[in-house]
Amino acid sequence: MIIDVVSDVVKALNSDVLDNDKALHENVVDLMEETSFVWRKDYTIAVSKDDKKTKVANLMVCNKLDETAQTFKVKREKDYWKKLEARDDYQAVVECSLFARDTPLPVIETEGRDIMRSRKEVPTVAGLGFVWVVHLPPQENLDKLFQLYFKEDYITLSQDEAKYYIGWTENLKSLDMRNFICDPTAKPVENEIVDFSAEVEYDANTKD
Repeated sequence: MIIDVVSDVVKALNSDVLDNDKALHENVVDLMEETSFVWRKDYTIAVSKDDKKTKVANLMVCNKLDETAQTFKVKREKDYWKKLEARDDYQAVVECSLFARDTPLPVIETEGRDIMRSRKEVPTVAGLGFVWVVHLPPQENLDKLFQLYFKEDYITLSQDEAKYYIGWTENLKSLDMRNFICDPTAKPVENEIVDFSAEVEYDANTKD
């Protein structure tokens, strides 16, 4: 199943020029011509107990159209977040990141780990397939990073003005995060990320 999700992403990214006024994940959906999945943009996966903050996944991939509102539940009474409850239509989460030229590798790795960690913290999402799409200038190389986290399960797309790394796993829970490419105890560098926050906080009234 996850290979079909990746295939849809690849076809979308190869189909046309991106709209720079849109986020990367919005471009992916807008450029998708044929797909057997239902793609839900900016999908809420956790809500604070006071309903004032949410955590939002870029794309929730579903195997059918289900307009039923998602439901959330705390695991323990003292938990701050109410987390997404399981549904049989949920198949995978796709997260997209865009980095500027010469963004330091520690920044990219930290961003990726933050995405993976925050999604693993939601049990329903942790049990789904997971795809990380990274857009960066064509001269950049993230092979070692993607090999560490995704082993052989990643590909690159090279275009005139961009390169994409796409890594995936059938089950996010199984993704090994014990090792690092960059020393996590080293002095942090200035964050040069220009698009995407792993844990986006919206007002509770934000629509999914």
